Amino acid sequence: MKIEPLNTQIQISYVAEIMKTEDPEKVKRAVLNILPNIEIREANNTITGESSDPMCLRVLYEQIRARRIAGVVRRLYEEHLVGNKSWLYFNKQAAYVGSVVVCEDPSESPLGPIKVFFECEDKDIFLDWLAPW
Repeated sequence: MKIEPLNTQIQISYVAEIMKTEDPEKVKRAVLNILPNIEIREANNTITGESSDPMCLRVLYEQIRARRIAGVVRRLYEEHLVGNKSWLYFNKQAAYVGSVVVCEDPSESPLGPIKVFFECEDKDIFLDWLAPW
């Protein structure tokens, strides 16, 4: 799938808790499966990272279209929007196997979700790019 250029600046970051029963390497793999090439930092049973490269969103871009979940993504993005920042939860177990599953509530991901934050200059351009109607 060809990815259209994003015509606005974007800052992407995430946080994922590493539960006591989880292998940290598997949590890192889950993150990289949905946010390829994003930075990984581990500290205090948590991994975090950030990027300003929209190409780290290519898996989300492709799977939102393939799974036809743009409406859900748009609704949740708008619900969480404060100023030019928003966030979405993604199921960690699904991410580990390479599938993008958006959660409305953190309890929908039994080992905790991957929380992805988006900060952009123009949310309409960004949403139309990531999750088109």
